[in-house]
Amino acid sequence: MKFPTTALLLMLPLLVLALPVTGSQTEHVAGEDPVTGQIQYVCPMHSHIVKDHPGQCPICGMDLEPVIRSVGSDDNQGQITVSGQMQQAMSLVTEPVRRDDLWKYIQTLGTATFDEADISHIHPRVSGWLESLTPHAVGEPVEKGELLFTLYSPELVVAQDDYLQVLQHNNGRNQQRMLQQGRLRLKLLGIDDEVIKQLEDTGQSLYTVPFYAKRSGVITELNVRHGMYVTPDIEMLAIADLSKLWVIADVFENQFDWLEEGRPASIHFSGIGVHDAEATIDYIYPQLDPVTRSLKVRLKLDNPLRRIKAGMTARVEIFGGPLRDVLVVSSSAVIRGADSDRVVVQTDDNAFAVRRVETGMQAQGKTEILHGLSEGERVVTSGQFLLDSEASLAGGLGRLDADPHAGH
Repeated sequence: MKFPTTALLLMLPLLVLALPVTGSQTEHVAGEDPVTGQIQYVCPMHSHIVKDHPGQCPICGMDLEPVIRSVGSDDNQGQITVSGQMQQAMSLVTEPVRRDDLWKYIQTLGTATFDEADISHIHPRVSGWLESLTPHAVGEPVEKGELLFTLYSPELVVAQDDYLQVLQHNNGRNQQRMLQQGRLRLKLLGIDDEVIKQLEDTGQSLYTVPFYAKRSGVITELNVRHGMYVTPDIEMLAIADLSKLWVIADVFENQFDWLEEGRPASIHFSGIGVHDAEATIDYIYPQLDPVTRSLKVRLKLDNPLRRIKAGMTARVEIFGGPLRDVLVVSSSAVIRGADSDRVVVQTDDNAFAVRRVETGMQAQGKTEILHGLSEGERVVTSGQFLLDSEASLAGGLGRLDADPHAGH
């Protein structure tokens, strides 16, 4: 069968492509590693499409890009080569390792609570019966000098009668000493100075003795009611001052090494529009929470307008002095591991390596690098997780190739 000359000319390129390639004609595919020749082809848009030969992605139809894997050194877990087009498709972003100042800064949450060191616990100092009780519920405000309750107690009546007897009989030079002792006895039984003055003016004992608030605040405990019989071991009520509060904040164990008492803090109660309220670290609790692995920090907060209530949640910012001229990278570049931290370093235009690093303080989106990087090296801040996975796989394949019996 004869073909026209024109048809033969048109088929010539196809015939040439169909001819087998001899050893002398072999050339490396673009991007091939001349040492290992380990090439895989990956779709720029769908990284899970991986083949061992050129072709097109069955999902989007794009040409597969060559990716070369090679085993790294002990310092580098693995190294891979990625073409420029593939880097663009993966949206790889790099930035240089640089020196900067790190301001010590913690942002956390806290809860407002009463200043436990400034709560007044009121107990009767004698046994007796409550004749009247002014506060009726927890949370009620009280003012200094306000009547809290009246108490009938035979012991109080006897103490008043004894004082009046000394007051009414002149015992010479011993009278002054006995009056002082009698007055001190009444005060130690909880009787107010104004009541003692009234006793001296009238010369009559009070059968129901009034007791007044020694301070302003709110009722936080109320354990008695009208007519109850009370004894000194009963806490009748407690009064807390709202003008000074504590804020208890949680700080994780990798952040509290630089905390000190007296450090400034800023507290925000967004729900009531209170921002940048100034506070200071008053106490650092000595024990770590075994569940949350956090340490509690106590902050003292002035609340003169009493707008902030106990139980409110606050956003807390704790500040410290700067750590100057340290090696830093963006925190997004660090890949956290169970045993060590890693970064992906760009060693050449199309070459990347995974490197172990030792990190220090973290603040303001930056992480201090103590060991593993040098100033000026470029690290990947976006897309590094895919490169880290590729490098780990390359390292695993390299170990299997080096020891073919490793899996048996």
